[in-house]
Amino acid sequence: MSTITTAELIMMTAKRGIATVCAVSVFLCAGAVAQEGYYGVGHQHWHMEFYSKLNRNDGKGSCCNLYDCRPTQSRRVGDHYEVKVDGEWTRVPNDKINNVVAPDGGAHVCAPRQEGANKGVLFCVILPPVS
Repeated sequence: MSTITTAELIMMTAKRGIATVCAVSVFLCAGAVAQEGYYGVGHQHWHMEFYSKLNRNDGKGSCCNLYDCRPTQSRRVGDHYEVKVDGEWTRVPNDKINNVVAPDGGAHVCAPRQEGANKGVLFCVILPPVS
């Protein structure tokens, strides 16, 4: 039977603590990124239950094209709404707002990567219920 010294016990406890801190940090950072509306982040969680059933208000098909939809933040600014898309607040045209409530009650956006000609392009926006 082997015995563990006090020093070995302290090292084992410290390693477990570091591993726990690292795991919690990754979890918290992932949640923060999801709420910034980054392309593809959080899509898989909601695709089958929610995103795959959303249609564009302009009649041009589904809101969702692979990884276009994701959870985000929303806010009202004067007479319009804004959502975070790829980390930046973006004005939401009224005709892009879908009148549905997300399963989580939160804001979601369907948009391509915000690069080049796609900067500011939104397919669909789901806003939280107004209280």
